[in-house]
Amino acid sequence: MRTEKIPYYEFSEGIFEIDEFDCASIFVIVGEERALVLDTGTGIGDLRRVIENRITAKPYDVVLTHNHVDHAGGAGFFDSVWVHEADRNWDRKIFPPTLEARREYARIVSSRENKNYSYSLDEDIIKWYREPEIKMISDGQVFDLGGRKVAFYHVPGHTRGECAAIDDKSRILFIGDACNCNYLLGEDIADNFEESADVAIKGLERIWDKRDAYDRIYNSHHDYRGLGCPLAENVLPDLIECLRRIKMGICDYRVVPDMLSYHKTKKVAVYKKVQVTYLGGGYQK
Repeated sequence: MRTEKIPYYEFSEGIFEIDEFDCASIFVIVGEERALVLDTGTGIGDLRRVIENRITAKPYDVVLTHNHVDHAGGAGFFDSVWVHEADRNWDRKIFPPTLEARREYARIVSSRENKNYSYSLDEDIIKWYREPEIKMISDGQVFDLGGRKVAFYHVPGHTRGECAAIDDKSRILFIGDACNCNYLLGEDIADNFEESADVAIKGLERIWDKRDAYDRIYNSHHDYRGLGCPLAENVLPDLIECLRRIKMGICDYRVVPDMLSYHKTKKVAVYKKVQVTYLGGGYQK
């Protein structure tokens, strides 16, 4: 597998964002003694070699923010990964990390961006070497990297086990897919859209209440913020407000193109520049 074309950028001291060809962002946080890899992308090319040969030679842990294909797709190239108990089983229904799903996801994203990428679906997206050992991460768990500590918090909503992390040295909140401008609310969080929104609100409000501990927010897709750039400060509170309006039944809705599938649209809840899709019922032909 090729690695030379996988771009990465050190945007803060000891923190790297790896751009997996617009499919997903992977973060590497390097301390004085250890490092932490946040997510594994779709699994295009040799991520492990990029990390170990080009970013750091220090020992590291791999933590998944959640179990979707664009975050867990490269998990099988590592010996072990950490994930929350609620996401310990790979998502086999919507975003499974199978070889076919990984290639299909990359195909959709490349066609959406209308770009030519320097990888081959057949040569650079291959079967996992192994099924990695799954380690359970707990709410509030801290990884001491030496000179910096990264604390993880359970933020269900996108998935049942979604987690966010705060690095105390850089004062950065890494929020995975728990917050972005195009938020996908998981279908198995609760019995319906409104109840699922309520679950997500509680988790996001908890993270918002910790804002004295962070100055910048980075989600795991940089299409709404730019590589190395943080999310706009208003996105998290606006998402919380959109979810509140869904819960109260007063949110505005519109039909928009569904950029993660072919020739389809979806119905989304909208508040300012934030839109929320319910994975259990937001899709239309």
